[in-house]
Parts: sequence; structure tokens; C-alpha cells
Amino acid sequence: MDGVLNICKPSRMTSHDVVLKVRTITKEQRIGHTGTLDPLATGVLVLCLGKATRIARYLEAGEKEYQAVMRLGITTDTLDSDGKVVAVTSYPKPERQRIVEVLQCFHGPSMQQPPVYSAIKVSGVPSYKLARKGMERPLAPRRIFISSIALTSYDDPFVHFTVRCSKGTYIRALCADMGKTLGMGAHLTGLVRTRSGRFEIGESVTLDELCTMAEDGRGEKALLTVDEALSEFPALLIGTDEVERVAHGNKIPYVHNHASGDSSHMRLHDPAGRLIAIARIESGILLPEVVISEAL
Repeated sequence: MDGVLNICKPSRMTSHDVVLKVRTITKEQRIGHTGTLDPLATGVLVLCLGKATRIARYLEAGEKEYQAVMRLGITTDTLDSDGKVVAVTSYPKPERQRIVEVLQCFHGPSMQQPPVYSAIKVSGVPSYKLARKGMERPLAPRRIFISSIALTSYDDPFVHFTVRCSKGTYIRALCADMGKTLGMGAHLTGLVRTRSGRFEIGESVTLDELCTMAEDGRGEKALLTVDEALSEFPALLIGTDEVERVAHGNKIPYVHNHASGDSSHMRLHDPAGRLIAIARIESGILLPEVVISEAL
């Protein structure tokens, strides 16, 4: 099977667990996800199946949206409720306006230090494996961007908020940082990813739904084609001669009267409307990055 699948990940499963389950359901071995969700988290997990694994890098770069729940006064080693409690702090209940102000402190660009309990590799070893052995090392801060963050409800000690952010943002690290700013510590207790790039939770399918569809011979109906999955990239129809060049990975001139908006990439279609390649726009030329086979 070739295409992109928007799965609604259940709680208590790792992203890898979901991949293994989908392999069993679809009988497709080539599957990759485009952004890890912790076991605690639920919601949108985008999987690339078969030849669509070649476009994973474009999908994982998309902006993410979450609904999160933060608990004040308790910090844990993993920064979420799956970890061991390392500190409990008594505190005067913050006013709602103070919570709003602290959330807004994290709006925009910033440097975030990833949790040591994460899949980021240190000398080839996932950081969480070192942490479990007591050998953790601080991870280098990373630049993130939070384009929107808003309080949705507050009933001390629980703070519910939504956040829209760049790839690589750790919401549990965000909770820990907000807890420090508030002066009493905090950790993440609930997380739902509601959007990843163009993929929204309302359009996702559960593992049970996928299983039923596969049993009924309708499994492929749950998939988006590569062309559909990358619909945010503008499309350009190219001529037969250009198709031949692109098919061999050669660059072609970029005709500027074809609007690309803010996109740095375009989908190239042959005269029949079939997707041929994904190309990067650079200095007046189109450089094919991924040439799509006829099977897609």
C-alpha cells in the first residue's frame, strides 16, 4: 500500500507501537511516522506507507496544534505524569490573569531545552535510554516557535491550554518551563495533538476503524495519495520534454508567472495531470528533490 495515513493515536501506545499495529493491519512493511507522540498523548499521528515514506520529511516539518493539561505544584523526572515525582511545592493559588500572562511569555521564538527522557540521540544512543541508567546528559537547547498559545480553562491545580507550534517543540518541556516561571513547578498530565500540518484530528481514523476497513477490503480508502498529502505545495503542469528531464532528476527553468506563494517547493505534474516530482524553487530554477514513480 502506498499513501499517507492520518491515525488517531490512542493513549498508552508508543508511536512505534502504532507503526507495528498498522503493519499488521495493512500488510505493508515500509511505514514511517512523521513526528513522535509520547505514550501519554493521543491524537494525530501521520504515517507514510510504502513509496510515500519518501515524502516524510515534508510532512514532519508542518506546524503542530495541541490541547494540553498542566498540573501545578508537582515536578517529575520525565516532565509528565508518567514520571517519578521529584518535587512537591506548596503555593498560593495564582490568579487567572497571572496564568494568562505566563502563557503569553512563551509566545513567539525561544530556545527550549529538550527533556532528557526523549528519543534524541546522544552519541548514537537515545537520550531516554541513558536517563533510565542514570547516565543522562543535558541536551542542547533548540530554537522553537510558538505562534499561538491560549488558556482554555483553569481550576487549580489544573491549567488547560491550546498551543500552535513549530516542529520539535516539547509540550512537557513547555509545561516545566511555565511551572518554573510561576514559581511552583508543573508537569504535563494530558495532551491531544489536534493538527499536524494539513492533517486534522477530525479527519483521522482509529486503529479499530482501520482494521474494519482493511477487513472489508477498503483499507486504501483511509489513505491520501502523495499528491493529496502535499496539496499545500502549489502545482505546476510541465511539458513532455520537461517531464523527461525531471524524471532523470535534472533541473528545469522556473516560469515565474506560476505563483508559488510563500512555498519553497512545487508539485510537478505531467500533461496528463499525474504527479511527477517534488521540486525545490531556487534562483529561478526547479530542482527535483523527489521523483515520484508511476505507481503513485
